[in-house]
Amino acid sequence: MLFFAGLVGGTMNALAGGGSGVTFAALVVSGMPPIIANATNTFAATLGYITGALGYRNHLTAVRRDLVWQVPVAFVGGLLGGWLLLRTDAEIFSAAVPWLLLFATLLFMLGGQLERLAARTSARQLWIIGALALFLTCIYGGYFNGGFGILTLAALSLAGYTQVRTMQGLKLIFATVSSISALVLFIGAGVVDYVGGLAVMAGIGLGSYGAARLTDYVSDKTVRHISLAICIGVTAYAFYVEYG
Repeated sequence: MLFFAGLVGGTMNALAGGGSGVTFAALVVSGMPPIIANATNTFAATLGYITGALGYRNHLTAVRRDLVWQVPVAFVGGLLGGWLLLRTDAEIFSAAVPWLLLFATLLFMLGGQLERLAARTSARQLWIIGALALFLTCIYGGYFNGGFGILTLAALSLAGYTQVRTMQGLKLIFATVSSISALVLFIGAGVVDYVGGLAVMAGIGLGSYGAARLTDYVSDKTVRHISLAICIGVTAYAFYVEYG
């Protein structure tokens, strides 16, 4: 079950985002406490982020100069988010999960409006907004992996990026960097379940690379609709588990 969840989640992450919500839900269903499931989800997703980013490498040539300052911002943000997670009470975190997923899903739905807002903003303002949005998004990613890809796409839209495949590649690079920084803390604290994590990781690695290589054959609109439907389903399930 965890391998299949990883396959679905990795495909979603590479195409549009939202896959971490699927894998997190699967880890919780398998019996893991929410904080351990979240840390394990971050561990499992990292390989998929790396393989997915490799699949998008041809679309990142034009933005290499941006990565010089974006990568350190993502690293510090992920480190801060991981630190906050380890200091959160398990019951509070469990109650917050459905709302975090709902927040990410709503932002995904507002992607078009964010792009139009960015188009009316000056270059200097875009840089400031983009840097702040990236930092806050990576804090979120270090704290809770579910919905991170969706939030990153929203942050990139606010920063003025419009090329979908370039945005996907940047998203996966930021996810890799912020996840690695958070994992340093999670592994040190002993909150990663390696057996379940490796099962998910195998599925994510395969799904992410394959989906990234196939993006030229799938319309953005189709991917967006499918991913949004899955995100809504995962969010509804999280509310049912916590409050049903």
